[in-house]
Amino acid sequence: MKKDIQNYYIGIDSGGTKCDLVIINSNNSVLFNESTKAFHYSIHGTEIISENISKYLASLLKAKRFDQKKCSGICIGLAGAREEIDKKSLERAFKRKLHFNKIDIETDTMTGLYGAFEDRDGIILISGTGSVLFGKSNSKIYRVGGWGRIIGDYGSGYTIGKEALKEVVKEYDLSDIKRKRTMLEEKMERIFDINKENIIRKIFHENFEIQKIAPIVIKCAEKGDKVSLEIINEAVDGLLYHIKTFLKISRRKKPIDLVFIGGIIENENVLSKKLKKEIKKNFKEKVNVLKKKHSSAFGAALIAKKMFP
Repeated sequence: MKKDIQNYYIGIDSGGTKCDLVIINSNNSVLFNESTKAFHYSIHGTEIISENISKYLASLLKAKRFDQKKCSGICIGLAGAREEIDKKSLERAFKRKLHFNKIDIETDTMTGLYGAFEDRDGIILISGTGSVLFGKSNSKIYRVGGWGRIIGDYGSGYTIGKEALKEVVKEYDLSDIKRKRTMLEEKMERIFDINKENIIRKIFHENFEIQKIAPIVIKCAEKGDKVSLEIINEAVDGLLYHIKTFLKISRRKKPIDLVFIGGIIENENVLSKKLKKEIKKNFKEKVNVLKKKHSSAFGAALIAKKMFP
């Protein structure tokens, strides 16, 4: 027997690490939520993303006995889908595969912003696999960063991991002289089996996920490792750049709330603590760091509700 629900809204948020799904009713009560494998638009493209997420969603609705005819709208937030032409292409693909027309495609930053503040002014600073700032001020949306791991993503997990690898190979260059191995070098080998002999193969030929190194750098920094602390300081500077640029381009005069999103800064650690301290020091009372109201997937569901009343 199918669930006796008048209508419901589906919110999906797929970032660099995981894909979250939330189903809410018209009263914003959560009926179901789940996480699965992430799909990043700039990596996977329209066909793979629409095919995989559509299959996942159709299978889930059937298994959980949600009647698709009672779905009032779907919003899907996707990392990397920032251009309007890409959103339209994805929207057409999802409508075709799901046989459903009430679908809105957004960036994961928009769903994150909506989840954090609903429809109010505010800033989300995201640092996970990548990094980006999305802010709303006086009804206008501003974006800073999000240029991808090759030319941007300052202060992201990928950048932290890449900087750690650069420091480790410097140590490998010194391996012919007697020296004490750094904490970072030792942990890299113990946890990821990366050493001087195999690092080229692992990074360039085995598609090692460089962002996975970031938590190790954070842990080493918390234990006082100087190299790791320098990497963390650079990451903080990169994230502060996003906020400084937002305040400059938005010409914001009134105080504004900011929320941290993403695995690198959302939880309390040496990086997030230092970032909060530097925000207070640099921006005084202009920027207030708060906890987000809802998840990005919940934000997507709220957008679906707004778009398809």
